[in-house]
Amino acid sequence: MIAVVGSPVGRRSSAGLRAAGLPVAIARAVVAAGGAAQLVGKLGEGTDADAIALSLAADRIGHVALLRTPGPAAILAGEASSAAEADGGLDRLAGLDGSGEPAGAARSDGPPTSSMDAGDLELALRYLPDYGVVVLAEPLDPVARSAAVEAARWSGATVIVVAAAGDESASMAPEFATVLEAPSEDEEGAFASLVGRYAAALDAGTPAAEAFASASAAVGWAAVSD
Repeated sequence: MIAVVGSPVGRRSSAGLRAAGLPVAIARAVVAAGGAAQLVGKLGEGTDADAIALSLAADRIGHVALLRTPGPAAILAGEASSAAEADGGLDRLAGLDGSGEPAGAARSDGPPTSSMDAGDLELALRYLPDYGVVVLAEPLDPVARSAAVEAARWSGATVIVVAAAGDESASMAPEFATVLEAPSEDEEGAFASLVGRYAAALDAGTPAAEAFASASAAVGWAAVSD
């Protein structure tokens, strides 16, 4: 089973409110590749949060480790304009506070840091009895990242770190982790599919090099250097 660390958000479309965001897209890719995924993050309260949880369940994404917190669920501004967007293609995630700031608006403060702290992660991961891979799908502060890595080490799990472009903190990932830099745009969802397929293959016991080559080929990516 794969633990995907990252909080879901919502995206409205003509079909209603659906779970979205990169962590959700990665979890969907895990399920599509035949694996089992549990989302580890935070989700607000209210009817929107309930709709997001139902969307996760409909997609067979586990959410027993989602911490329900006071306040409304985060909703991406604007309606999904494509299947990739609805599935949580890479967004700048502007306007998550419901302010209505247009999605994709320029940000000057770098990649947003997760609201998950070390205590949150330690508590959430206790709910998961067994996981072979941990995907850190959103930026974590150093203490929270260390907590997740130690939990993975204790469980004997492999770690995949999804790093934003220019995120220097990714260099602090442990030697046994795979660090994958997310592209600035992923409208077709190829990056999320790559991460999910790679995680599912690792969880199934496939050697890392073979798992990554297979996942890359499946999404049409090729190495540019050896």
